[in-house]
Amino acid sequence: MTNSKLYPYLFSLLLLSLFFSSVSANAVPTKNTVQSAQLETKGAVHDIVLLRDNKHAFATSYQEGILYLDITRPLQSKILSVFSATKNAESLIISKNEQIAYIANGSAGVDIIDISNPLSMKLIHRFDTPSYTFGLALSPDEKTLYIADNTSGVMILDVSTPSHPKQIAGIHSKAGSANVSLSKNGKILFIADQTNGVVIINVSKPITPQYITRIKTSGQSQSVTLSQSQNGLYIADNNGGINIYDISQLNKPRRIGHINTHNAFSITLSKDEKTAYIADLFNGIHIVDISNPAKARVLHSIKTERAAEKIILSPDQKTLFIADNKKGIKIITLR
Repeated sequence: MTNSKLYPYLFSLLLLSLFFSSVSANAVPTKNTVQSAQLETKGAVHDIVLLRDNKHAFATSYQEGILYLDITRPLQSKILSVFSATKNAESLIISKNEQIAYIANGSAGVDIIDISNPLSMKLIHRFDTPSYTFGLALSPDEKTLYIADNTSGVMILDVSTPSHPKQIAGIHSKAGSANVSLSKNGKILFIADQTNGVVIINVSKPITPQYITRIKTSGQSQSVTLSQSQNGLYIADNNGGINIYDISQLNKPRRIGHINTHNAFSITLSKDEKTAYIADLFNGIHIVDISNPAKARVLHSIKTERAAEKIILSPDQKTLFIADNKKGIKIITLR
């Protein structure tokens, strides 16, 4: 993964992927797969966001830019346009009105793009950061942007005027901030801080963030996913697997489950939150029964062409769009 937060681990991950063929003795054949297709891209795809019409999507493609996709027929998805001014795209967030996109643009910082006409996207502003930008979180009122900027920690920007963002605060990192997630009310920030674990911060006043606690994990925390109730936290902990925490008491997180995967990178939950879809890099994706987090079990494992980084589930829960690194986007329809 070019210039990725996993650079130091790339060689060991590749060896692991060659050695292991599945993540668990519980894994069974992928009989729930109906069809699959591969949308190959020129660059490494790291992230995908579906639009409200469920017919289009945006994807970040390293060294290629921002891709605007037609997914009307998922297995025949195609690229409609490319915004090539963004060259190190890692992840993206789109405003509620789907007019503005915020791009974590690696060594170039954050790109803010006008996507009101997706066939002719325009750069509004580029905000340089000290390190390498990986992940973003946007507050519910869309006035505050949180940036996971690797060794420089988390930068907090006022983006109430997207064309003139300004930094209002920062949060130090002890290991290298890989990603950030916000609670639904926008008051609690979760920082995936790699070997430092997950740091929980009160950002009810973004200008003065307040430390709450830290969850020490056994691997390198890459991303976190919150349950709808906001009481469950799923941590993709790289070689530490998936760790599931009860955070109903924020200052006293309690681990309630674990899924033994090799290189957990991100987690996507089904609508009913009984199933988790895990992007496990070179080991592909795993479909996991989490109806009882204490007894989570792998139901199916699906090998991807390259390295699965992100899984997007269609609203009807029947199609998976997988950011498959250098092989583009793998699309799988399920029964």
